[in-house]
Amino acid sequence: MSWNEPGDRDDKGKKKKDPWGRNDEEGPPNIDEALRQLQRKLRAVFGQSEGGSGSSSFAGKSSSGNRTFGFTLIAIIALVIYVISGIYVVEPAEEAVILRLGKYIETVGPGPHWIAPIIETKEVLNVQEVKTTKHGGQMLTKDENIVSAEIAVQYRINNAKDYLFNLVQPEKSLQQVSESALRSVVGQSSLNEVLTSGRGEIGVEIRKQIQQNLNNYQSGLEISDLAMQQTKAPEEVKAAFDDAIKAQQDEERLVNEAEAYSRKIIPIAEGRAKRTFEEARAYKERVILEAVGKTAKFSEILPQYQKAPQVMRERLYLDTMQEVYARTPKVLIDVSGGNNLVYLPLDKLIAARDVNSGPQKEEEDDGSLASNDKSNQSMNSLSRNVGRRPSYEDAERPSRNGA
Repeated sequence: MSWNEPGDRDDKGKKKKDPWGRNDEEGPPNIDEALRQLQRKLRAVFGQSEGGSGSSSFAGKSSSGNRTFGFTLIAIIALVIYVISGIYVVEPAEEAVILRLGKYIETVGPGPHWIAPIIETKEVLNVQEVKTTKHGGQMLTKDENIVSAEIAVQYRINNAKDYLFNLVQPEKSLQQVSESALRSVVGQSSLNEVLTSGRGEIGVEIRKQIQQNLNNYQSGLEISDLAMQQTKAPEEVKAAFDDAIKAQQDEERLVNEAEAYSRKIIPIAEGRAKRTFEEARAYKERVILEAVGKTAKFSEILPQYQKAPQVMRERLYLDTMQEVYARTPKVLIDVSGGNNLVYLPLDKLIAARDVNSGPQKEEEDDGSLASNDKSNQSMNSLSRNVGRRPSYEDAERPSRNGA
């Protein structure tokens, strides 16, 4: 687009001029003339006169004022640039160390800050970044075996001032301290501990020694984590050590299985023991109560027996035989006036009834033993009361006497 559109005129009807003071009728602008006008304006600002020594005193005063204004303007611009160049921003994960003429002044945290350029400088460090370094090699164990061990160390900067000024190369110092701690701890451990069971404890001890040495050196570094990496035996005996490790794993597995079995069987045994104890106590109480009951019964029968001994003997005998026959599956009946005995197979009849009615629950062994004990006690009591062995004639005597 041209500076002056065709037909553009001013208020007096003349064509408008372009920035070089020319109109369309005068032709294109003169570059040399434009440069000369710019040079004259700059000279006026800095107080230089075109007329040289022949200029008037008024022109001299004007030049002096222009010179003062020019220097003031330059000073203001330089001051603004100086102030702006000293502004900086520290990120949230960073810290800035301020130096004045090479001497430490302070450490500032995240946010906008300002330093005096040229006089002061800054060193910005990321104190939240976690870095990782690995160290390892072949070394001797306490039992004089060679093992290849490696550790991975994660660290970060926890003191920017100490990190910058106390050690020349903090990372190299960390590497040397890590290798020294690794060899020291492995040298105090057996090969079995390094390869299998003691890896966790070894890692903790190595980290402790590394951090302690770094603190003694005031390195400004902090160990955030340490992990035991590859630990293996020499290749010449690797097969034998693999077998040993497998055997140890089998041992641990068997021990765990045995512990699980013991945790399972011990409560069961304790429960059985407690049940047996409770059953024994219940049996004891039952026997005592039965004995007390029999004693009370005997105390009641004794006066009657003293009054009619023969009748009481007969009565006791019949009661005892009735109790015994009630548990006997076979019965023989003597027919009066005949020579044959009638046999009733009650056991088979009861078995047939059980088959027809379905399976019944069997009595427990303790109940059977108690019933047998009760039967034996009844027979003993009968023998003591009667004083002789009962016979079939005694069973027939009540019918003959009309009892």
